[in-house]
Amino acid sequence: MDVIDEFRAELMAKEASSATIKAYTLDLNKFKRWYAETVGEKPLLKSIGPLDIAEFKRFLQTQGQKPATINRAIASLRVFFRWAKEKGLVSDDPTESIKRIRVVKNAPSGLQRNEQQALMRAVMKEENPRDIAIVSLLLHTGLRVAELCNLDINDVLLRERSGYLIVKSGKGNKYREVPLNATARNALRKWLKNRGKEDGPLFPNKKGRPLTSRNIQYMIAKYAYNARLSGVTPHTLRHTFCKALIDNGVSIDRVAQLAGHSDLNTTMLYTKPTRKDLQNTVEKIAWE
Repeated sequence: MDVIDEFRAELMAKEASSATIKAYTLDLNKFKRWYAETVGEKPLLKSIGPLDIAEFKRFLQTQGQKPATINRAIASLRVFFRWAKEKGLVSDDPTESIKRIRVVKNAPSGLQRNEQQALMRAVMKEENPRDIAIVSLLLHTGLRVAELCNLDINDVLLRERSGYLIVKSGKGNKYREVPLNATARNALRKWLKNRGKEDGPLFPNKKGRPLTSRNIQYMIAKYAYNARLSGVTPHTLRHTFCKALIDNGVSIDRVAQLAGHSDLNTTMLYTKPTRKDLQNTVEKIAWE
C-alpha cells in the first residue's frame, strides 16, 4: 500500500474534512512527481531530506505559484512527515527547518467616494427608509453585519446634534458605544419614524425577528448590482469606514476603538496603500 494512501486513510478515519484530505493528497502527489522527475527515481521516505523540501519550495516559486499555495504545500508536507515520524517511518522530519514564505497582507479594499455615492443613489432610488438606514449605518459606523443585526431599538440614543449606538455583543462579546454622525442620525430618525417606537429589534423582518446576516448580504448585493459595482459586501462597507477615517488623519487607536478591533495590528492594515492608492500616486507624475 502506498504510504500516501495510508496517510489518507488515517485522515479519513479521524474524520478530517474532504477538502483537507483533497488538499493534502494533491500537495503530496505534486511533491512525489517533482521528486521523481528531478532525481530520476521514486522517493523513499528515509532518503528525503531538508534540501529536497527546500528545492521543491524553490521550484514552486519559479513556477510562479502564489505564496499561499506554496505555504499550503509546505504545510501539507509538514503534517505528513510529522505523521510519518510518529509512525516510525522516518527518524527525522525534513520540513522542520523549512520556513514559510512571508505574505505581506494588502490593505483591505473599500469603496472610493464615487462608488459610495453610486451605491447610495441606488439605495435612495428605492425609497425604503429601513434599507437607507442600514446602508448608512454600515458606511458611517463600520459595524460588523452581525452587530447590526443584533441591535435593539433601545440600543439607539439620538440627540439633536449627537447620538450613539450601544453594541452589546461585539466580537469577543465586547461592549462598546459607537457615535453617530449627522448622516447616520438623519437616516435613523427617518427609519424610526416609519418603524414606530415599540420595543424589539432595530431592524426586524416581517415576522418581527431580527434581520439575519444573510438578509443584509443579499440586500447589499442587490443595491451594488443596481449601482454597477462588483464584489461589494457588508464587510466592504466596514473597510470603507475604517479607510476613510485613516485617510482623514484619525489616529490608529481611535479607529481601533470605533471599529471594535482588539488588536492594533488589524487597524494598521488600513494605513497601507491600496492598489488604487498606488495607481493614483504614479499618475501624478505622468506626462500628458
